[in-house]
Amino acid sequence: MTLGAASVALVLLTSTSFGADEISTFSAYVDSDICARLMLGPITAQRIQCSQSTFKEGSEPVLVRLHNNMVLSVNKEKIIRPLVGQLAEVSGKVKPEDGTVKLESAKPITDASIPQGDSARRLLDVRTYRTERSAQLHEKIRHELAMMPYISNFDFISFTQNGADVILTGWTVRETNRDTAGRVVRDIDGVETVVNNIEVLPLGSFDMQIRAAARAALQRNLSRYFWGNGSDIKIVVKRGQIILLGTVSRKADSDLAFIQCNSVSGAFKVFNMLRVQASDKGA
Repeated sequence: MTLGAASVALVLLTSTSFGADEISTFSAYVDSDICARLMLGPITAQRIQCSQSTFKEGSEPVLVRLHNNMVLSVNKEKIIRPLVGQLAEVSGKVKPEDGTVKLESAKPITDASIPQGDSARRLLDVRTYRTERSAQLHEKIRHELAMMPYISNFDFISFTQNGADVILTGWTVRETNRDTAGRVVRDIDGVETVVNNIEVLPLGSFDMQIRAAARAALQRNLSRYFWGNGSDIKIVVKRGQIILLGTVSRKADSDLAFIQCNSVSGAFKVFNMLRVQASDKGA
């Protein structure tokens, strides 16, 4: 896959040691926070479109480090805001344990500037993701994550593979869910490395009220997607923003979910990322 200079900006890793006060230079894809935790795998035209559209709608910009897919929040968003949907060379103090980077600089680059064979190129090559040889491992990972006991309507956890490397992503209201997901996947035979991009959401009363109100509104109007403590629709709330995830059978249901959540008191933005089943004809 070739990414044009105008469409993507990238950063090459020049240091593999990330001390708390060390300034490192590395390659990254400049993404929106929402798509960085949803559009797993290689950088495609669809992912670039997701990055740019959700950023324009208000999702904050983040960096996805190319050599391992780690999502990094930044302290100076204004530096990378013009680069969303591009590749960039970034310098800054990285704190992988916090998923943050204190930016010094960022400049756009092209995929041609990444040497062949460099680990950063894995994010640019669709062939390295979910190959047939890893299908059995993929199913083991999916099963272990599906069996986690404390996943609610307000959690969304997903993953992808790059060979024997696994990238976990999504959002959860429980820090223990993040830790458990990382542990159970790390213990699976055949998994070599795990990058845990699952974000632990704030549990302030403001967001909790929005979660409860959004679920109540959706359950009243779209009850067939909810049962007990489970649902086909996931409701992620982050600082007043609602992100709707999951699958519905009709586009009309997706539209209704969006309308209902827009009416929730205190919610100032709704991102409708619901997928409509392929058999839907727009009914």
